[in-house]
Amino acid sequence: MNRISDPQNDPTPEHPKGSPDDAVAYDPAVRLRGPGVGARRFFLFGASLVATVYAAWLMADVLGADQLTIMEMVVVAFFSINFAWISLSFFTGIVGLILRGLKLDAITLKRLKPIARKGPLQSKNVVVIPVYNEDPNRVFAGLRASYESLAATGEIDAFDFFVLSDTRDPDIWIAEEMAWAKACTDLNARGKIFFRRRAENTERKSGNLKEFCETYAANYDHMIVFDADSVMSGDAMVNMAYLMENNPDAGIVQSPPQPTGRQTLFARILQFISRVHGPTMSAGLSFWCMGSSNYWGHNAIIRVKAFIECCGLPVLSGKPPMGGHILSHDFVEAAFMRKAGWRCWLIPQLEGSWEELPPNLIDFAIRDRRWCQGNMQHARLMVADGFKPLSRLHFFMGVMSFASSPLWLLLLLSSTIATLQNTQLTYSFFPGHFTMFPQWPVDRSFEMLVLLIFTIGMLVLPKIISILMVCLGRDRKQYGGVMVLMSGLLETLYSALQAPIMMMLHAQFVFSVLTGNQVGWDAQERDDAGVPFRAALKTHRTIIVIGLIWGAIAVFVDTAFFWWLSPILAGLVLSPWLTHYSSNLAIGKAARRMKLFVTPEEYDSPEELRALERITAENGGGGDVKDGLLRLIEDPYANALHSALLPARKPDSRTAIEIGIIYEKLARLGIESLTRDEKLLILSWPVKPLDQIMAGRDASAAKSPDVLS
Repeated sequence: MNRISDPQNDPTPEHPKGSPDDAVAYDPAVRLRGPGVGARRFFLFGASLVATVYAAWLMADVLGADQLTIMEMVVVAFFSINFAWISLSFFTGIVGLILRGLKLDAITLKRLKPIARKGPLQSKNVVVIPVYNEDPNRVFAGLRASYESLAATGEIDAFDFFVLSDTRDPDIWIAEEMAWAKACTDLNARGKIFFRRRAENTERKSGNLKEFCETYAANYDHMIVFDADSVMSGDAMVNMAYLMENNPDAGIVQSPPQPTGRQTLFARILQFISRVHGPTMSAGLSFWCMGSSNYWGHNAIIRVKAFIECCGLPVLSGKPPMGGHILSHDFVEAAFMRKAGWRCWLIPQLEGSWEELPPNLIDFAIRDRRWCQGNMQHARLMVADGFKPLSRLHFFMGVMSFASSPLWLLLLLSSTIATLQNTQLTYSFFPGHFTMFPQWPVDRSFEMLVLLIFTIGMLVLPKIISILMVCLGRDRKQYGGVMVLMSGLLETLYSALQAPIMMMLHAQFVFSVLTGNQVGWDAQERDDAGVPFRAALKTHRTIIVIGLIWGAIAVFVDTAFFWWLSPILAGLVLSPWLTHYSSNLAIGKAARRMKLFVTPEEYDSPEELRALERITAENGGGGDVKDGLLRLIEDPYANALHSALLPARKPDSRTAIEIGIIYEKLARLGIESLTRDEKLLILSWPVKPLDQIMAGRDASAAKSPDVLS
């Protein structure tokens, strides 16, 4: 392990450790208990089931008015599955709206009150930040903003910070080390902020945390997991630790992170609706999940003892993507926690927790592609032994978040085929047996309208009410004042056009996973990057062709059916323009000036976000990473720091020969001749300074006059 960053080797006095399980008395004001758990779930699932049965019956009645064909039966089946998913979200939103309107705590059902701590923390906590090829300036700016906020609470002694690097880019690796050293110096935080890089990044993020727990976690009671773009207020982190201390059966406490910090139109729209409607859904989820809530992988606090004992992830049988290491580890870790008897809580009122979104639709889809593979693996865990029923439901919800798209697509395609069949159907007004009265075709126009309104209402009503609540509330100025309603209308229109695009992309992702194609692991785009029109056109060209052909078939089949399908067709055909213009930074800034899609973080920015912006600006905005190997060769301080962070070991004879060959290549041909893997091998051992490399060049009769050009 890294000698200079090892907390066990740090000369600072040992932090006082206390186990919350040994506390004599707990604060009753923050005990996570609530009445009527069974009644809550019975109400919500019962209402969802009734609504689904009614919608399925109405659909079957509409389609089977004259005669129900096999294809129409398929339509009813797909519709029922998707409507069950919609109705569960609808009633979750309705419950959330009631709780927000009455200002009730989702868990206790008592009047919502801020957390009032009684006395200092007794536990020892650690904030862990797993990173993989991320911009070091942005990572450490978020760390420093959170650290400064935590220090202002007076509870900094109860926390340490660990940056857990899985980076495989040699230049970013060295930049991380330099950024860590600078943060320790600027914050006077030597012995409080640690840096560790793994030699092998097995099992990705979950393996990173596993290695940390096996090495260092015994020193801590709880760990708060950050993403590379996470920022949290000191009060939020202290409140989370306080909740864990006073709820010894809690394994995970999840905060609902709010997206912030991006300025493209796409990101601003998502930030706005997440800030307006997100609290509604969080309250509803917390209401019926109670101690069986989910874990979202970051901005949450975890009891270390429970995590070590319960959360060792299995390797699924078979080959990736459906087999192998579990990618979406967070849902599974929460399920293992519940399986062992620990509780997992979502606390909607835990504010001061932020993250960043991808800046455009394509980067958003790339992130979803990674999540899709992990979530589809959950289908195998739904039937595994030992999991709690709600854990299986969470697995199902994870699968459906992507599988619903191909189901919707199949539903629409089935509807098109069924409509085509009906246009070719010749009605028999008189049956084969004798009757005096003809059997006329039955008109179901009214029932179709009812079904359409019912379905659309389920989809958008909770969101519309959330927008109206903000529009009529006292804090509407924080959301743009009189422009809140316009922001809501434009967001609804944008979502309607974007939905068919995401349906097609998600359907493609699911098909790709099911046919054996696995995804790579890359860092998320964290700048306000736009999408050139040509790139958008290239990405969406298949979608456009499908939309045009589908539209032509719909016109041929039935003009009325074409107009019913037109919102979906419009999204498909307009997809490159929608992607291009929504990614435009200038349009996003213009919307901000017009007070469109404003969030409270923009109206009155919290100190933590102002600090993040200030620190990022001081570091030059990030993204400028120098050649790491050249920096070590030229800078003795950087070289000494890097050597001190490496584990104390010696290369075997074969590795030593390989390193010698690479140094000879470096001396002859220069740094630009080295591959990334060659640089990584050199950087895995103490790097020779410039004078030794120059001596090696002279000894090898180098042909190049400038080995380091």
